[in-house]
Amino acid sequence: MNKFHLNSNSGKSPAAQYHFSSGAVRSIRKTDYAISEFKKTNTCDDRTSSPSYDIQMLNLYNELEFDNPYGGPWTQGWNVQITKGRWNPSNKLKVFLVPHSHNDPGWRKTFEQYYESQTRQIFNNMIVKLAEDPRRKFIWAEVSFLSLWWAETSESSRNKFKEFIQNGQVEIVSGGWVMPDEANSHYYSIIQELTHGHQWLEKHLNYKPKRSWCIDPFGTSPTMPYILQHFGVESLVIQRTHYSVKKYLAKNKQLEFRWRQIWDGSGKFDFMTHMMPFFIYDIPHTCGPDPSICCQFDFRRPSAGLFCPWKKQPQTITDKNVAFRAQTLLDQYKKKAELYSTNVLLVPLGDDFRFDVTSEWDQQYINYQKLFDYMNNNPELYVEAKFGTLEDYFEALLTEKQQKQFPSLSGDFFTYADRDDHYWSGYFTSRPYYKRMDRELISHLRSAEILHAIAWKSAPFHLSKWLLTEDSGFIELLRNARSNLSLFQHHDGITGTAKDFVVDDYALKLIRSMKGAEHVMQQSLNFLLRPDKQNFVPDSDAVYFELTESRKTPENGAQKMLKVTESVPVKRLVIFNPLTWNRTEILEVRLGSYKNVILVDENDHPVKYQISPFCEINDLSQSCYLMHFEVRIRPLSVTTLFLKYKADTSNSENLASLNILNDQKMSQLKDIEKFLKYQPIISDFSVENSQISVTFRPDGLMKAVTLKNRDLTVSVHLSFIGYGCKRSKEMCGAYLFLPDGHGRPIECAQPRIKIIEGKLVSSVTVFCDFVIHQVKIYNCLGSEENIIELQNLVDIRNEHNFEIAMKLSTSIKNQETFYTDLNGFQIIKRQFFSKLPLQGNYYPVPSSIYIEDDDLRLTLVSAQPLGGGSLSEGEIEIMQDRRLNQDDNLGLGQGILDNRPILHIFRLTLEKRIANCRKAPNSYPAGHLSVISYLTMNTILYPLMLFAETDDELESEDLRSSFTMEQLSRTSEIDIHLVSGTSIPETSSVGLVLHRTELDTCFQQEYEHYPLSDGLVNISAYIPFSGNHVIRRSSLSFLQIDDKLNTDSYPLCFMDLTAFYITNSSPAVA
Repeated sequence: MNKFHLNSNSGKSPAAQYHFSSGAVRSIRKTDYAISEFKKTNTCDDRTSSPSYDIQMLNLYNELEFDNPYGGPWTQGWNVQITKGRWNPSNKLKVFLVPHSHNDPGWRKTFEQYYESQTRQIFNNMIVKLAEDPRRKFIWAEVSFLSLWWAETSESSRNKFKEFIQNGQVEIVSGGWVMPDEANSHYYSIIQELTHGHQWLEKHLNYKPKRSWCIDPFGTSPTMPYILQHFGVESLVIQRTHYSVKKYLAKNKQLEFRWRQIWDGSGKFDFMTHMMPFFIYDIPHTCGPDPSICCQFDFRRPSAGLFCPWKKQPQTITDKNVAFRAQTLLDQYKKKAELYSTNVLLVPLGDDFRFDVTSEWDQQYINYQKLFDYMNNNPELYVEAKFGTLEDYFEALLTEKQQKQFPSLSGDFFTYADRDDHYWSGYFTSRPYYKRMDRELISHLRSAEILHAIAWKSAPFHLSKWLLTEDSGFIELLRNARSNLSLFQHHDGITGTAKDFVVDDYALKLIRSMKGAEHVMQQSLNFLLRPDKQNFVPDSDAVYFELTESRKTPENGAQKMLKVTESVPVKRLVIFNPLTWNRTEILEVRLGSYKNVILVDENDHPVKYQISPFCEINDLSQSCYLMHFEVRIRPLSVTTLFLKYKADTSNSENLASLNILNDQKMSQLKDIEKFLKYQPIISDFSVENSQISVTFRPDGLMKAVTLKNRDLTVSVHLSFIGYGCKRSKEMCGAYLFLPDGHGRPIECAQPRIKIIEGKLVSSVTVFCDFVIHQVKIYNCLGSEENIIELQNLVDIRNEHNFEIAMKLSTSIKNQETFYTDLNGFQIIKRQFFSKLPLQGNYYPVPSSIYIEDDDLRLTLVSAQPLGGGSLSEGEIEIMQDRRLNQDDNLGLGQGILDNRPILHIFRLTLEKRIANCRKAPNSYPAGHLSVISYLTMNTILYPLMLFAETDDELESEDLRSSFTMEQLSRTSEIDIHLVSGTSIPETSSVGLVLHRTELDTCFQQEYEHYPLSDGLVNISAYIPFSGNHVIRRSSLSFLQIDDKLNTDSYPLCFMDLTAFYITNSSPAVA
């Protein structure tokens, strides 16, 4: 579906297309007042003092014993008793039974297979069975499935569904395309999948979700409630949190709380949250603490192999047994109510793919209605019970007790354990090949959306219509890419926890989306560089440029080999910078020959470059050469370089030197003699640039890093370790990391070593068992000079029950404290706990991890989400891949044996703290990246997009060489990030999402070269418009629009995430 889901042929006004009413287009906040107050007081929270809270999760972890004694029927809890005299005529229990069906868009079947076999029938049954009794209620979460059913169902069924929505019988909860994973997903993707779902709901149902339902992701992140709040959602239900945390909060009646952001000093972004107390969300574990009793009230059982394992099966409710059965169930309800602070009780009723057969609707609704009728008609029971939705529940809850009266809780809920030592930290890494593909699609889609918006807004009217309609197909390609990226955020998608064939299906969808986004990019670039747009004749299928590195199939990426000859003497290289600040970086292209070729800019001036042998990290023999070259490019800009044929050019002065150790055959390969400068090495050796020097051991692995401008050398010992699988009843699998002990060193004895040193790039490549490891350093004037790039080509296909990790050991005294990011959005403080098993000290590392002491910080930024931690002082450990022979008994029914060689990319920064720089107190629960690490995190996720012209489309064309966003080039503050820039065709608008991060400026003084914002952001600098424009604040979905801003400037405080809805008020100039 189109991200904006508007019918361009409807002929309706923009407001009508968005279903806006006078109430829907509402003010988000008084903009003028906010700006004037900001100018007067600069009122953003002080991040150097700790936010206040009632519960802080890191402090709670220090307090908990994690002892897990047997609790009776509630195995991980205690024998709950009803408080005597609590219930009376003026103090009744209010029970809301919430029917639901959890539908996975891919797990043991593909998304489409699940729909065909089960989900379609759930919706069809719903239409019939809810109509039979207006007291019946139901909630639904996954809009992806709803969209499939909507596309094929009858108009009468659609109208009936709308009626259920309007009368409150059906509630759409969360409103996302899927129920996303919260460990590996990037916040960009979470915003995309929520936007995709919310806009579908707005278009088809005129509906905005208010409550969120997050019952199956394996651990939860505070990033999610923060983003939900910016979509207009008001409260949240969560389930999968550590069993010891559940028990503690239940003991203190704190399972309902205001979830506070770890950096939020005022509680401005507090989010009402309900945590379910028991083991899982199925019916046996939701009515009360005794699953053997609750199971007797799952009236689908016994059927089709579904039984209660506690040997007591449900009974149909009759006049004879209703009194006893109602009182038995009510006893569980009242015991569950003992865990909460109010008289309002939420009781879910459902499980995976429930209500897919007609009989279940009758079994559940008819039997429960009889129970409720009995309870409600016997006042001495002091209960009011009925079917409900989350809206019904939270409305009643917050009527009884104001939100501000609930405790505040700060922190996250990783790492999840459901019992014993079963920590779900394996899925942080499982199937890393596809996790890397996710980040590649993020980069492709975001760049394609931005380029398409810029091209569209620079087009004359007749061509702007072409860019936006089905004639070009670009909107459809972007729509499909958003849909597939959103689908993969599902908590069995990016997690790597689906069946092999389901993973293959996800991969094909991702590949198609990347190819589609690439097509939109190259078409947009071609149009932007046209000098005469007015007379341009479009060809939607033409391929003018190709990415020099792009995936053609899930198995491999296709690296384009470039060639210039006398007959084809020039090849354009077109580069797009998708970030909003100036960049100076080293790029590379592959050449079939390094002779008779030069590189020049648009003015025919030479560009500095370097020629190196071998194109791939594992390449030993192919006649392929890398040309590295330096690029300086402005924000959101396009520039062109030219690869030219020049006869009799030997390039001898541009050749890098090559040294090969421990491999005589490799040193005798054809065509590399010009590079060879053999120097025997029997001890440590180094490579360096102007800022850093990296020292290596004789085995080719890193030993130390020297900061040359600080005259400081720090031990940074890199190694690889392997884990086996603990032998027990349940063993490690896709979800669980259950190691058989500490990691064992993987020796790299007498490895083949390849050392390349050049004027732009130097590298050391080591060929070890299971991994080919490469270290690169760059010589350029940008932030890259301060970083060390690490690449690991990991291949464990011949191993069994084996996991491999990379470890960095340093002299940093981090005192068992370390920091990891959450969803690429924020940084949280972690601590190693010896009372937890090793796997309980592993955490998600979606983008970065660092350790520090009073003097130094070591940061590892990752191009792909993985699991990691700091298990000993001075160490960072990050998992690389996992290969498991068996299922871990959590439902998947298989191990992980479909491994592929995976190239991981990391960037390492070592920084010295500036003396006497003010830092946050030890109690501060958040962290912040340094300027250089933040730049590195963004450049690794959003690399410069390098295109080469194809051989036959542009031979005689005269294109411009550059395109620049002039105003942005003058105001490119690096802490203001353009999260997304999206075309909204039906209203001729552009939607922008901006995020102001908070950076730690206590490291290095180079940050002075990168301007930081004072908080007052010039929105117009980010607008690809010619002529006048109107700027409005909006929700992240671009569905709730504020009044027009009276100024182009808007205040953003640290960590603000703000959307703007921008329209042209005058025609564009071509």
